[in-house]
Parts: sequence; C-alpha cells; structure tokens
Amino acid sequence: PTTPAPPTTTAYPPADPNIPAAARAQTPAGAEAFVRYFYSQLNVAWTKPGSGLISALSSPNCKSCSALEATSADLGKKGQHYDGPPVTLVSVGSIDEASPGHPQVLVRFTQERRNVIDRSGHVVLTDQKKQGKFVAALGWSSGGWSVETVKSLA
Repeated sequence: PTTPAPPTTTAYPPADPNIPAAARAQTPAGAEAFVRYFYSQLNVAWTKPGSGLISALSSPNCKSCSALEATSADLGKKGQHYDGPPVTLVSVGSIDEASPGHPQVLVRFTQERRNVIDRSGHVVLTDQKKQGKFVAALGWSSGGWSVETVKSLA
C-alpha cells in the first residue's frame, strides 16, 4: 500500500515560535509589535548571521524581504557579520488598514554606522549612518502576521 505524500506548498512559512505575545494580536498594536520584532530579527540575522529568520516572518512574494534574507545568507556563506545591530527603529506606527487583515505600518529608522567583519576580523565594508523611512504592509493568516511588502519612502 502507498501513503499519499503530504502537501508541499503553503501560502506562508511556518510561524516563528519566538514571536512575542504582543506581536501575535490581530490589532493595529499587534501589527506594530510584529514589525518591531521583524526588524529585531533582521539585526540578529545580519550580526550572527542566521538564515531563515526573515523568511519565517514574511510572505514568499515579498521581494524586499527576500533581498534581506539573501544578504543574511550571503554573509553566512562568506563568514562575515555586522559588528552591531545595523538598524535602530526610531518610530513605528499604523497608517491605515487597506483592507481587513492588511494593515500598513510606517517605520522611521536609523541605519547605523556599522562594519561588516570577515572571519579574520578584518573590515570588508562599512555602512554609513543615515535616516530612512518605509511602509511595511502586513498580511494575516492562520499562522499570524507576515510582512507582504516593504516600500521605501523618500
């Protein structure tokens, strides 16, 4: 007898079990807390580095998220890491809810002046400090929040 294979595709990746309770609420405050957690995980992914942290919190269709995940994977492959958290959030606030379950969150941040260090401890790149802002659009599924898009604002 044969056993059918389990399904291999899902709309969203499995939820990160470390997501704080506040970031699991389907509310504007929950969406804001989720975005804060997402960027804390970005900092971990680039300073350790660690693959899979960003993709576990984002839609497979989020191009910006895929690029952030690719940077983490590239750092790991090259044996490099940031010497400190590259992003500091200045403010996070809900803009509106385009449609139910799809809030948009405005984020103001500081890209910190940080070095990328190789295995030997040599600086291979230095990011300069600058301010920025973007809008993160979220989606809600049975697994909780997921970042669907990130759009930089001038």
